[in-house]
Amino acid sequence: MEEVLDSSINTRVPRRVKQALEQVAKDRRISALTFARTLLDEGLRRERHPGIVFRDGPAGRRAAIEGRRLDVWQVMETVWASDGSVDEAADYLRLRPDQVLAAVSYYTEFPEEIDDWVRSNHEQADRLRALWEREQASLRR
Repeated sequence: MEEVLDSSINTRVPRRVKQALEQVAKDRRISALTFARTLLDEGLRRERHPGIVFRDGPAGRRAAIEGRRLDVWQVMETVWASDGSVDEAADYLRLRPDQVLAAVSYYTEFPEEIDDWVRSNHEQADRLRALWEREQASLRR
């Protein structure tokens, strides 16, 4: 769901910052303005949720645990599977409890975003499982 853009901020930046912004935006095949909005939004989210970073992937940018190869949605699924036990989830994922709590804090503010990642990954897993089953059936034909 696209957000309504109803406010503006005008600012001046050093030429090197503008050039870097334009180059990265070009590399990503998006407008510099769109990329600037993304960076501003993510910067504010990181400020409110220490320990959370944003990573690119084939399915898009997603919230993740800083210094680890775990996305927030993966941590939340583990917390839910652990009946809400932060310590149990931390032990299973080999994280510190504060890293799990960072994911919980992020989820609390952005539940729809994380729920969409969970749903998307489950749907992809279901599609891949069905494909594998069809391939296996083809082998036995």
